Amino acid sequence: MPVHNVMEEAVKDLLEKHWRNLSVSCHCETCKADVFALSLNRLKPHYVRDQSGSMYAKANLMTTQARATILTAITESAKVVSAYPHH
Repeated sequence: MPVHNVMEEAVKDLLEKHWRNLSVSCHCETCKADVFALSLNRLKPHYVRDQSGSMYAKANLMTTQARATILTAITESAKVVSAYPHH
């Protein structure tokens, strides 16, 4: 029974759009992956099992409040990764 966390797509999209504007000490792919993982750990997952559920969840994640919540998690994660890089 395959399931998918739609939050991954939402975080990845916003991270791609805002990566160059984030205040991080390093913009390498390792730090980017760390910010992505830490952001996902800070956010509630939204699992779906089929395409119709995915569309409904994506619509909910496109609200202004949901996007602000995701960007906050990304910003906070970027601060942590910048302070403690793993490379």
